[in-house]
Amino acid sequence: MALFDPYFALIRDYEDDLRIKGRNVRVWSTDQPCRAHDATQTKPTLILKEDTAVELGGPATAGTTFLLWTDDVSLASDGRVTLIGPDIPETAEDVLPFGHVTLVAGPSLTHDLQPRLERDLRDAEAITGYAVRSTGGRIWARVSREARDQGFSLRRLGSTILNQLHRRQAAVTAAEIVFVTSFVEDVQNLERIGAQVRKLTHDLRRERLKQVSDDVYECRSGVSCDVCADNEVCTDIKQIVAIRKSGAGRG
Repeated sequence: MALFDPYFALIRDYEDDLRIKGRNVRVWSTDQPCRAHDATQTKPTLILKEDTAVELGGPATAGTTFLLWTDDVSLASDGRVTLIGPDIPETAEDVLPFGHVTLVAGPSLTHDLQPRLERDLRDAEAITGYAVRSTGGRIWARVSREARDQGFSLRRLGSTILNQLHRRQAAVTAAEIVFVTSFVEDVQNLERIGAQVRKLTHDLRRERLKQVSDDVYECRSGVSCDVCADNEVCTDIKQIVAIRKSGAGRG
């Protein structure tokens, strides 16, 4: 059993609980290619406040995002997009709470591939009309007015991200996404799961960094240090390496 397998079950329980509470839960399956105006960008989109139709997550409400992976392909339903709450075309709100969970599976997925998965997911989210920033699991995204007017939806966003993940990472054989926009408390409850997942992710990265040699410090995550949730871990490791080098020099 892979490290994150129990959390797949927690996500299913979470979805079932919200159904029981009467939340609007919709599930779509897609194998359709991305539309031209859904194509990902070479650089993240910048959307100014005055050009924003809807903010998802961010400082004014609750937001959480995290990634689950497993080598058991039975735990993920490929191409499935689940939305709990209103979609962008259905809301008159300009701020919504936002939960975003990505679940991926593949028989060859391992701990060593996790940094690459995180980078591929970040790249897949760089979609025209959608700007996303996530730091330490907290997500703040914006949908532009132009994108909303052109029919932007979380259903389409999820489908595009999943298609891009498959294109970027051959080890992923099944991928799905869960979005939550219903209530702040729903996103906060999802964050309780996310906090546990991030702690495991944090510990995995710490172990990977500890395995480097005394004289070499190397990070291959592809994530900018400014937004990396593990920046503190990297700083600690760099300090340890520096101390060891200093001690070796005195000897």
